[in-house]
Amino acid sequence: MSKISFEDLDKAPAESNTETAVVVKPDLAVAVPIAEPAKGLLGEWTAQDTRLPRLNLVNKSGDLANTFVPGTYVINKEHQLNQLSADSRERSNPINVIVATMAKQYQENIPFDQRESTPARLFNKASEVMAAAGSISRMSGEGKFSEIAHIELFLEEPEGLTEDAQALFYYTFGGKKYTRVMWTVSGTAFGAVAVTIASALRGHLSSTGLTGGQWLLGSNLIKGQKNSWWQPSIRTNGLVAPEVTKEIEGNL
Repeated sequence: MSKISFEDLDKAPAESNTETAVVVKPDLAVAVPIAEPAKGLLGEWTAQDTRLPRLNLVNKSGDLANTFVPGTYVINKEHQLNQLSADSRERSNPINVIVATMAKQYQENIPFDQRESTPARLFNKASEVMAAAGSISRMSGEGKFSEIAHIELFLEEPEGLTEDAQALFYYTFGGKKYTRVMWTVSGTAFGAVAVTIASALRGHLSSTGLTGGQWLLGSNLIKGQKNSWWQPSIRTNGLVAPEVTKEIEGNL
């Protein structure tokens, strides 16, 4: 399967302190063929016809909070991956992850409850935003665009998962089980996660690329003057062994 491209991205919930949705218009003219007759996939199949599992952070409001523990991560809104820390109910136990790819876009800051009547526009480049008479801004409203990132991750299998959840961890790298997911972040989550990852390419991952580093993905409870919310956190967990990096890149 080919690496992530903008054509691979469809309706993707973005992690932020508010719930948003991303819609990316596919360009079938440049879609990458992925047909694999030896594995039973026949015909003109492309990356447009496949979908990676989605990762979400459960926040204090929204449908996920009715089923899962706020502050934890879930896959496909079905399987909870971690728990809150036993030492503090204001942070979660981290999950070890390896970043495969990360794509940046600009999404119009239309409030979620208004998007049925006013769909949020999405562009790949800041120049496209300017050409549409928009501006890069954290403010809400038509014509105001802010950064989002689509992050493709390999998550190491945590302990204590159900059998159904364990079945999702079908990759083996360096003797450990991983699953492959897509995660979209925006707003404060973009700064906390995407900027941290991108900055590593000017630091300890400058010679290896994204697949050369491991990260601990967790969450922290942020308290504002009027409310509180869960925000993702990520910190480095060292380098990936070169032979494991080759195994990972062989599956991209």
